Amino acid sequence: MTKPATPRLRVRRRPPAKAQAPFDYRNLILAAFVLLGGAGASFFGFQFGQKALEDVSSPRTPSGEGRKVLGKSQGLLKEAEILGSLTTASEVPEALTPDELLEQEEDLAAEDSSSAKVKVSARSVQENVSLSVDSLSWQGSNLVLQVSLQNKSYHAARFAYSPAFGLLVVTDDQGKPLRTVSEGLPPELPDDRQVYKGNIQIPASELGNSRSLNLSLTDYPDRQLQFQLNAIPVPPRPQ
Repeated sequence: MTKPATPRLRVRRRPPAKAQAPFDYRNLILAAFVLLGGAGASFFGFQFGQKALEDVSSPRTPSGEGRKVLGKSQGLLKEAEILGSLTTASEVPEALTPDELLEQEEDLAAEDSSSAKVKVSARSVQENVSLSVDSLSWQGSNLVLQVSLQNKSYHAARFAYSPAFGLLVVTDDQGKPLRTVSEGLPPELPDDRQVYKGNIQIPASELGNSRSLNLSLTDYPDRQLQFQLNAIPVPPRPQ
């Protein structure tokens, strides 16, 4: 009789241990690249900013020049002082009228020692309308005739102060017509009995050695008024 076979024990072998994965250097390399990139960007940014500011410099001021010494406080201003300053600042001088401006010009011309002013009483009247030359004076290189017009009639008169068509003619003592410029004379003279002033200027180059002037004025377009002033003395020109 045979013995039953003894069952064999199967010994399970342990699977071989897996080799431990080597250290992953990729993360370290990536971090190094990031750090290097940041450092490089900072360096180049600093260099760029430094070059951009090379031409910029701080103002040179002596020591203590820019410091302001603060004085003592003046305290609060009173209401009356504030209102007074505002009232003074708001005062605006009134505009001068043309007559006042003309008077100032005459006063300045009279005060000027270099201008020889001669007062005359040349006057012509036509139908209650008068033309007069009050004075002559030198202003710079021009001889200025101060002229007055007054209308005491019952109708207005119109004038065109131009040598054309013989409306305003000024001649020297030899009868030569002179070039003139008129200022301030009214183109229409109303019948209000007021005196209107203006001037007639003659360049010195036109006068030469003239000692007197003749002036004629005619209204336009009616040509009913014909004023004539003769032998108006010319003052000597100041040297």
